Amino acid sequence: MKIYVARHCSTECSEKKIYCGRSDIPLSPRGKAEAKALTQKAKELSFSLVVSSPLLRARETALAIVGERNIPILLDDRLKERDFGAFEGTSVEAPEGKVYRFSFALQYPHGESNLQVAARVYEFLDEVKEKYAGQDIFLVSHGSACRIIRSYFKQMTDEEFYAYSQPNGAIETYEL
Repeated sequence: MKIYVARHCSTECSEKKIYCGRSDIPLSPRGKAEAKALTQKAKELSFSLVVSSPLLRARETALAIVGERNIPILLDDRLKERDFGAFEGTSVEAPEGKVYRFSFALQYPHGESNLQVAARVYEFLDEVKEKYAGQDIFLVSHGSACRIIRSYFKQMTDEEFYAYSQPNGAIETYEL
């Protein structure tokens, strides 16, 4: 079983390095160009199902992945981006947010911790293993969730975990 994972294509927030957790925003013009390129890359892959975060930027990316093919797209809340709470819409470079960003158990005020994201994403992946055993599927998610997905499949030190960032519109392949 192969699991392909794409981080949604670029948005204005990702380009400006602004926390964009639960904000439901579309792809930027650059993101739409990345989506076209992603359509071509995905044509080379064989998969029977796409499961996407329900947020607009991920859904638009999922549609690009499917392209002209008749492949179902399911939505799952567990693939949503981390809830950045009070830091939503602020700069990811702001020093006051970094303590939450680089802590596993500390949750953003009115938001989530990496631990909470890991709990929901790991539960989702455990379910995928059982429900879709033997099928190749494609997941579309967000930066924090993609980092958690990687940690499910690969052993990572804390330094490796926090250094990893799947680029917008990039595909990773994992095997079960």
